[in-house]
Amino acid sequence: MCSGGKRRREKVRAENEQKRLNKIAENRQKDLDRIADQRMLVAQQQQAQSAALQQQMADRQVAQTAKVKGLQAEQAATLGGIKSRGQSVVSSLQILGQKQPMAPTASQTASRPSSRGSASTQANVARGSARSRGTNLSI
Repeated sequence: MCSGGKRRREKVRAENEQKRLNKIAENRQKDLDRIADQRMLVAQQQQAQSAALQQQMADRQVAQTAKVKGLQAEQAATLGGIKSRGQSVVSSLQILGQKQPMAPTASQTASRPSSRGSASTQANVARGSARSRGTNLSI
């Protein structure tokens, strides 16, 4: 019986060892499942963050495109104003650069020898000179 009892004890020990190993394997599997769930959760969070960042980038790109178009329009308006002012300056300078017709200018006639006495007008009214006495006009 000793050998039968020994076999039975070995069998029980083997069963206990198997149960213990099964329990260890079960615990390890639970740990692996928990780690897999965590990884899955992290992957989902990363995907959500990636989608949010892509949306932010798209929004920024749209905003920057709008800003660029606004700046281009502003620059075009500024350049248009500068060009029109430059055109008017060029036109003014061209006009000023043209040879202008000369208007008749006053000219001095040759002097006549002065005669002594008072000068007379068309109506033959003699104007007195500085030497004359009395009124300046004499008829």
